[in-house]
Amino acid sequence: MVTEKHGREREDQVRAIAAKLGVADFVYSAHPVRKGAGHREASGDGLLLVGDSGAVLQVKAREPARGAMDLPARAVTWVRKNAAKAAEQGVGTRRELARRQNARSPMIVYPVRASDMPDDTKARYALAIEQPVEDWPVIVILDHPKLPAIDLGFRTDLVWFTFADWGHLQRRLRSTTATLNYVRRILRDGAHVMLGDERARYAALRSADELSVAGSATAVPYLVDEEDFDELGADIFHDVIDKVWPHDGIIPWQSASEYRAIVEFLDAVPPRVQCTVGRWILRKRSEIHEGRHTSSGLIGLELRDRLLFACTRFRHWPSEQDWFAEFSLLTNLRHIQALESGAPDDTVTLGVGVLVDDRADKRGVEYSFVMLKGSASAAPVPKDLRRNFEWRYGIHNHDAGTTLEPQIAPEALCPCFSGEKFGACCGTGTGDG
Repeated sequence: MVTEKHGREREDQVRAIAAKLGVADFVYSAHPVRKGAGHREASGDGLLLVGDSGAVLQVKAREPARGAMDLPARAVTWVRKNAAKAAEQGVGTRRELARRQNARSPMIVYPVRASDMPDDTKARYALAIEQPVEDWPVIVILDHPKLPAIDLGFRTDLVWFTFADWGHLQRRLRSTTATLNYVRRILRDGAHVMLGDERARYAALRSADELSVAGSATAVPYLVDEEDFDELGADIFHDVIDKVWPHDGIIPWQSASEYRAIVEFLDAVPPRVQCTVGRWILRKRSEIHEGRHTSSGLIGLELRDRLLFACTRFRHWPSEQDWFAEFSLLTNLRHIQALESGAPDDTVTLGVGVLVDDRADKRGVEYSFVMLKGSASAAPVPKDLRRNFEWRYGIHNHDAGTTLEPQIAPEALCPCFSGEKFGACCGTGTGDG
């Protein structure tokens, strides 16, 4: 029972590492099912799941006190035995997922962050595994206090990691999408190493990345150099992801699929770009601390995707609803401008709004999220309101990646809705608009 208890603690730790350093919304488990006189985990020790991509997690841990007394030969035996057992269990879980799909009764799983919720509340976050699972890899994590350097061989459907290497890897990849990409790349390229040599494999794959982008003025390696990794930038970016699911456990969406679309969008951002975006967000937030009424900006993530960030202080707005209306309209306008300047019709704009509440009784930060995809999601904006927003926030050019101030003739009506001519109102530099 001691060994079983320690193994369960390690399973929980692995899921916690994946949840904390990746995205908690993408680490899933199912309700245990009865097997004989006991229960077993139908979903293995956990599932990593983003969109149609996934993997099965299996964990085997030796109780520290017993493991510390193991002779080298005993440690090797334990590793080989438990590696084989974990592999068998992981493949069995994948087979069970496929079997339930074929029986038209897909497995229902829940994000681990919802595990402590009452069953009726947890049901809101349920997800049916309906996507193809045959090519899902099995990720086996082994933990032994005297873990030997051992060659477990290479398989095309499974990767072994030590517990320490798994934690280190999560600190560098910082997303479930990146983790799954990394594992698939190992299997595709046959990147085999001894158990415990993960840093060497990571370095080799990163060197290959550097060679693939050599000579490009814009492309950067997907994997981040360990020496140059920006922890602060990544932490700020992940603070945004973490706020999609509020800490009070209540998501403000009509369905769980709406918030999943947002975290999937953010989770797909490559590790290096996460750091860059995090630093950019930090600069924008510092602008309101320096006295700006509102700070906003737009940053391109891929050919068709962009992230709008806008922040302000509560004292500038009559209510939270007024700020949210302003932020939503700004996100909508930027989405329209991107489509008008040549962005693909399936372009996605995610708006992240931050309201810093500085009232004595309500101190805190409130996040808002608005996601728009394609032309069908854009709401028409009245001409005078659009003119007002473009005057205050600028006109974004998708092709150039810049935001320009509109040119307003002195004799034109002022966009501040005063009814005066621009040259006699805000165009003088002394108006209230």
